[in-house]
Amino acid sequence: MKKIIQTSLSAVLVLSLVGCGSTKEEAVYQDSIDAYVNEIDMDYAYDFTKTLSTDTSLHDNSLGFRTSGSDAEHRTADYLAKEMKTIGLKNVEKVPVNVDKWQYNDASLTIEGTDIDLMPVSYMVNGTDENGITAEIVDCGTGFAKDYEDKDVEGKIALVGVDQFNESWIGGYIYEAYEHGAKALVTYDLDGYGRFSDDDHQIQDVCAEDVMPTTIITMSEYKQIKKALKQGHNRATLKVDSVMEEGTGTSYDVVGYIPGKSHDQQIIFAGHYDMYFTGFQDDCSAIGTIMSMAKTMIDSGYVPENDIVVVAHGAEEWGATGTEFDWTRGAYELINNVHPEWANKTLALFNFELDAYDDGGDTFMVTSVPEYASLVKSLVKSGALDGAVKEYKNGISTKTYDTTTMEDGVSYRNAGVPYFLNTTDTCSGETNDDGEYTWTQLHYHTESDNTDTYSEKVMKANIAVFGSMAIAIDQLPAMNLNMQATIDDLTESFNNDLAKEAGVSKKDWDKALAVFQKEVDALNKEGQDINDRYIDAVSNKKDVTSIQEEGKAYNKKVLDLFKYVQDNFVGIVFSSDVVMKHVGYQNNIEYMDEIIKDLKKDKVSDALDVAYQLNGLCEYNYYLFSANAAAKVDAHADKAVENNKWWGNDKGYYFTNTKNATSSLLNKDDGDDVSEEINVYESARAQQLGYYKEVLEKEILAMNKIGK
Repeated sequence: MKKIIQTSLSAVLVLSLVGCGSTKEEAVYQDSIDAYVNEIDMDYAYDFTKTLSTDTSLHDNSLGFRTSGSDAEHRTADYLAKEMKTIGLKNVEKVPVNVDKWQYNDASLTIEGTDIDLMPVSYMVNGTDENGITAEIVDCGTGFAKDYEDKDVEGKIALVGVDQFNESWIGGYIYEAYEHGAKALVTYDLDGYGRFSDDDHQIQDVCAEDVMPTTIITMSEYKQIKKALKQGHNRATLKVDSVMEEGTGTSYDVVGYIPGKSHDQQIIFAGHYDMYFTGFQDDCSAIGTIMSMAKTMIDSGYVPENDIVVVAHGAEEWGATGTEFDWTRGAYELINNVHPEWANKTLALFNFELDAYDDGGDTFMVTSVPEYASLVKSLVKSGALDGAVKEYKNGISTKTYDTTTMEDGVSYRNAGVPYFLNTTDTCSGETNDDGEYTWTQLHYHTESDNTDTYSEKVMKANIAVFGSMAIAIDQLPAMNLNMQATIDDLTESFNNDLAKEAGVSKKDWDKALAVFQKEVDALNKEGQDINDRYIDAVSNKKDVTSIQEEGKAYNKKVLDLFKYVQDNFVGIVFSSDVVMKHVGYQNNIEYMDEIIKDLKKDKVSDALDVAYQLNGLCEYNYYLFSANAAAKVDAHADKAVENNKWWGNDKGYYFTNTKNATSSLLNKDDGDDVSEEINVYESARAQQLGYYKEVLEKEILAMNKIGK
């Protein structure tokens, strides 16, 4: 007991120094963080992760797999609940959430007259009946509209090479094959993903309706089939034991607690346990990390001020068919429908993805919502986290990356929960591998995401750094969530000239921004005052109960404002970047200005280079697929579509209606008449300008309401 009291005092002292901009030499490192870091058991972290990844009793089929609502996911939920109790977590429960069930058991592809007998991997669609589909298999090249011009695939099996990283998500390929009457689709990777080995499968979520059995084979297997086709063996039988049931599945979010001294607030550790193949990095290592963080806290004797909640999410990879936003279903259901009250009591979520591979960097990077960037910077500068990153030559960077929409954290952020994420190449956008491809392109959703990719250095650093940050956040009564970051984003993203053209007054914008600024300044001052008085009270051995209660009331105000920001200012673009809501329209207008300028100078190729970037990099799909197929892809991305489900609601924007012009330019050369195309872009620009004005006016109104 004495040690715990001393720990709390020293932690408070160091964080006080951090808030005052202390130097490393002046800081007194908190005993609780040191004890936590020294207690980390990497044997446990690795062994648990390995079991979760490789134990066949936790798999759905011979390739691995643990999909939404599947038998393996249910068995794994039981296993996780048992392990949580074993390490000392309390009030462990399996929380049921509704998902579109996917049970993938087996598949086979044989070619008559050959010894080819393969196990393709099914996408998240229904399979065949037990007899399968026996038909001619037709090689349709890259699977774009042009590749079907001289092909007859009516009632046949289409075979296409896909590039889902550089060209199109799988839905476009499915719809194109469907438009030409194919009974089934067999794909293989040409480029982009699955670059580690030609013997790897690579799988992605579908974002499409269930229209036909769809599978993927390896490049090596495609070469076998290509050879057979040349020899005249074109009769194939495809059998797929895959069942997708919309709305009928149950997944489980497994939840356990380290009870705090108070239960009014909490900090969450989270990752997802569903997986493709054996998913060591994605996302078994995340579960290993959060379980290790919890076990380490318990074993080190740390008694948190607030509840520590450990959540293993199901159904992150997929769980909602027929929508552009078909992932993070388990997390979405938990924070929105099961525990919506968490949004106003969660000081921070620490979510993890792909957190045990080494990108070769010498600097530890952090991803967080912008409002937590200043906290990271202050903690790093103080030296409070130095002991957690001894293996990194350059320590922790004071720079942070903003979060994207590619993991469970987005569901929480949209609900009003600020969060942190370990930085991966999917977050940073940087190429860290020695060669051309990133880890994501090499290993993501393939068989090579296995134990061979493990880095103890990286996993330990993630456990140490984020666990230490959680302790830091847990200690002070007033949270250091600085909403100045939102004001900065609004200021930096505002295009004065474009706003003036749209009829929006810069004076009105600045006036509204000043209202927002006044509220943020007042909140920051209030929070600092609470923490300063708390430090003083602890130092003088005074009762801190009333100050802690002030902190809780303050935190609710800050979290309310954070949620208000997500609802009124934060949007997404099709490329899944998180931006201010007006930026989607602003980007489109700026791109169209470039396109029109290039076309008027007879630079068609230059215009096309820009045109493909319209609608958040969505425009490029239009020239790949036929009009009907492209329209079906649009239906899952366009904000105007009513069934645009889950966290994407009211976060997107109305697309430019320029696809006909973009497609037309593909058949034009420099110097050709492009007057009709210019008219299309100018008309679309005018419409986007109208949307732009509307969203700016809404943002001004929202800023003026802050603090009232």
